[in-house]
Amino acid sequence: MKIPTSFSTAITKTSAAACMAALFLGAAGCNRYAQKSEVPLVPVTGVVTLGETPLEEANVEYIPVGGTRGQGGLGITDPKGFFEITSPYGEPGLASGDYKVVVNKALLPPGAVVDPEKMGPADNPSQELLGPAYSNRAATKLKAKVPPSGKAHHKFSVKKNTGPWIPAAG
Repeated sequence: MKIPTSFSTAITKTSAAACMAALFLGAAGCNRYAQKSEVPLVPVTGVVTLGETPLEEANVEYIPVGGTRGQGGLGITDPKGFFEITSPYGEPGLASGDYKVVVNKALLPPGAVVDPEKMGPADNPSQELLGPAYSNRAATKLKAKVPPSGKAHHKFSVKKNTGPWIPAAG
């Protein structure tokens, strides 16, 4: 059976349009990583210590509060406890304003082994090293202010969890 030329042309044009739409939408989806913050950002750095000792490999999250614009940001401490905050788009810094700060440090309990077949938080044996006053988004007591210009450097001294071991945030 021969398909009429006009029908064939219509299918070809429709397929081409569908391919172009898919290409455009795919490019738009990939372009989310090229997105930029809509507010000016101020460089934010800091140091986290556990008592007097620098805390390595801790996650530091800044969460905007009140009328602070932007989406906050994250950083990870190095061996000296130093961190730099980046926006969700990978840009250095945060919008000026007030933030609550969460610091998390997950550890494996003594004798625990990570099973690579189990990836979910419920199966992860890691536990939170720090107390909820630092590691819990709802209970954190840590606060920071980012000025409208210049840069911000914050120092946070945290303490170990003194209660029962709790699962690390996953």
